[in-house]
Amino acid sequence: MAENVSTGRNELRRPAGGVRLAEAIFENVNEGITVADCSVPGMPLIYVNKAFQQLTGYKAEEVLGQNCRFLHAGESDQPALELVRASLRKGVSCTAVLRNCRKDGSLFYNELHLSPIRDDAGRIVYFIGIQRDVTERVNSEEALWKLNDDLVNVNKHLNEANARLNELLYVAAHDIKSPLTSIMLSLELFQEKLPLMSRPAQRKLLGQLEMTSRHLRDIVIDVLEARRVDSDDTRLKREPIDIALKAKTVVRFYHEQIAAKRLRIRLLATARLPRALADRNCTLAVIDNLISNAIKFSPPGGRITVQVTQRGGFIRFEVKDAGAGIKPEEMPKLFGRFVKLSAQPTGGEHSTGLGLYIAKKYMDLMKGKIWAESEEGKGTKFVLEFRKAKRRRTT
Repeated sequence: MAENVSTGRNELRRPAGGVRLAEAIFENVNEGITVADCSVPGMPLIYVNKAFQQLTGYKAEEVLGQNCRFLHAGESDQPALELVRASLRKGVSCTAVLRNCRKDGSLFYNELHLSPIRDDAGRIVYFIGIQRDVTERVNSEEALWKLNDDLVNVNKHLNEANARLNELLYVAAHDIKSPLTSIMLSLELFQEKLPLMSRPAQRKLLGQLEMTSRHLRDIVIDVLEARRVDSDDTRLKREPIDIALKAKTVVRFYHEQIAAKRLRIRLLATARLPRALADRNCTLAVIDNLISNAIKFSPPGGRITVQVTQRGGFIRFEVKDAGAGIKPEEMPKLFGRFVKLSAQPTGGEHSTGLGLYIAKKYMDLMKGKIWAESEEGKGTKFVLEFRKAKRRRTT
């Protein structure tokens, strides 16, 4: 703070006998006006008008002889102050919006216009400051900028969602085309050759139609589920779930496929296993995806192990196949959208490349975890971890 050199009087220096017209004008304007004396180190204030006192809460006798820095308490590093300092050094006018503090500690935005006053010799003798409270304007501008940023972000998200939707529609159309054509050709053949076909041939063709129809259904379900998780429209109801029971239900659903590939499935579950805190539908979808993948990628006659255990505060679900495994370089992209790895289904089954992507999304929504452990040529194990549900208190 500069040395206090106040004369104790709040007035402008003027030639002897001069009219105090300037001071009379300054006292009756709405803007705060200050005059700093450049002939004294620290440029102390020698005059402040009534509007300045009302704006800042300081009385004239409290600020005369001081530098205006007292208004910057706690706000001395703002960029606009550099403009003010440059103006004072160079002796030029400037306008800057500063964050200032009133006497009561409240912040306000001060639009300051500085101008030098020179004597007859051209020397700067005073700096006059005109100050206006523009807090409302600045707040409005900041709100508009924030609204603009929000609109930009919304537009960005909409564009991304639209791009994902277009990609989904393209992949769906591409994947649906082949099974749909197969169904149509099979139906034409069925109509033409039905009287000549034996019962076993009819059953075989119908079985092929059923398998193709299942594949078509799976494509539609995967695309709809991927669209739902991408649009953040998934509604979860987390409740106590019996993970072992869900695994048994899914295994029974795939009885025919398991029998057709002569697979052996072992389902192991710890006795009196606590329930998991999860969403019923999402859990069933994730377990279904992992077991169906194990069936798809297991060789005929292979073994699949499904195990449900408790690990600390988590319920763990594991499914391990004896397939070709996953290459190490493919592991990082395992849960991506439309990812199809080099390993192929062993029975001609199809895949949209969306199942693991959806499974990962669901596990994230349920605050769970999903990961894979694999060694090329020795099969793959997928692991799910669910939070354990708290036991209900009994009275």
